[in-house]
Amino acid sequence: MKVALSEIRSRCEAIFRAAGVSFSDAEIITDVLLETEMRGVFTHGFHRVPYYVNCLKKGGIQPKSELTVVSDTPSRALCDGEGGLGIILSYKAMRLAIEKAKKTGIGIVQVRGSHHFGAAGYYTGMCAAAGMLGMAMSNGDVLVAATGSRERTIGNNPFSFAAPAGKYGKMVYDIAMSYSSDKKIIKMAEEGKPCPPGWIIDKDGNDTTDASAYEKGGVLLPFGGYKGYGMAMMVETMAAALSGAAMTRDVHAWNVNPEQNGNVGHFFMAMDVTVPDFEARMETMITEIKSSEKAAGVTEIFFPGEIEANKQAACEAEGMVDVAEETLAAITETEKMLQIF
Repeated sequence: MKVALSEIRSRCEAIFRAAGVSFSDAEIITDVLLETEMRGVFTHGFHRVPYYVNCLKKGGIQPKSELTVVSDTPSRALCDGEGGLGIILSYKAMRLAIEKAKKTGIGIVQVRGSHHFGAAGYYTGMCAAAGMLGMAMSNGDVLVAATGSRERTIGNNPFSFAAPAGKYGKMVYDIAMSYSSDKKIIKMAEEGKPCPPGWIIDKDGNDTTDASAYEKGGVLLPFGGYKGYGMAMMVETMAAALSGAAMTRDVHAWNVNPEQNGNVGHFFMAMDVTVPDFEARMETMITEIKSSEKAAGVTEIFFPGEIEANKQAACEAEGMVDVAEETLAAITETEKMLQIF
C-alpha cells in the first residue's frame, strides 16, 4: 500500500519512543528503516519493527544502551553496544569511523554486544555520501551450512562496500552469504511454490527444491558454494572474532530468543579518498560497464545499488512509499500493544 513518508515516519518514531527509546535514537532507527524500505529492501525495513519492539519489551534489547568505547586510537576503536539496538549502535559506530577517517585517512570501528543491524548498505552509504569508501559487516545466528556440512554452521553474515560515484551518486554493494534469505523461502513454502535448486538442503543434507523442507530442519546453502562459505568466515572473523562478540552457535537469535542479548559483532571501515580524480574515474568505469553490449532481452545494465537508488528517488519525488499490507497491519497491532492512539 502507498503510505506518505511523513505518516510512516511519525508512526515509527512514536512506536520506538513508546518502547523506551530516546527521541534522538528513535529518529535514527526510523531514518534507517525508512531509507531501507524506499530502496525496496522490504525484509530489512518496517517489517522488522514489531520484532525489535518484542525484544525491547522482553529485555533482550536495552532501549537506553549507548555505544561505549572500550579501547581507542586515532584510527581505530573497539566499542561495546551493551545490548542496545543494532541499527542505532551501527549508525553511531560508522559516524565515529568517518570522523576518524577525516583525521587519519582511515577509521575502523568494531562493535560487540549488539543485535541485528538491519541493511548493511545504509552504513556504507553514509561513507559514500561523505566522499569516502566504506565497508560494513556483521555476524549473526547460524543459518547457513558450511561447504560439506548438513547442518546450520555459520551466520548468513552480511557484507557491504560502497564508494562515491560522481554523477552516478554512489555505488553500494550489499549482500548476505546464502543464495536466498530464509524469509523468501518461507514465503515460497506458504504459497506452495518450489525453490530453485541449490538454495537449501533438507534436514538429512539432501538437495531439495521443496521450500517447505526449510522449516522442517532444512538449511540455507552459501552462494557460489565454497566462495560464499569463505566470505561468511571472513565476516565472522572481522566482525566477531576480532571484536570479542559471540561467534557462530553462541550468537542468540534476536527473533527467536527475544529475551537474550544476542552479543552480535560488527565491523565498520571508512577510508578517505586521496586520489583527486577518483569520482571521475568511477564515472568512467560505470559508464563503460553500462554501455557494454547487452544480452538478449536486457534493456539496461545496472551497477551495484543503482536499482535501489532509483526506487528511493521515486519515493522521495512522490512523497510516498510502498509498504506491504501485512507489515502495516503488524505496525498497527504494535501501536495498540503500546497504547499509541
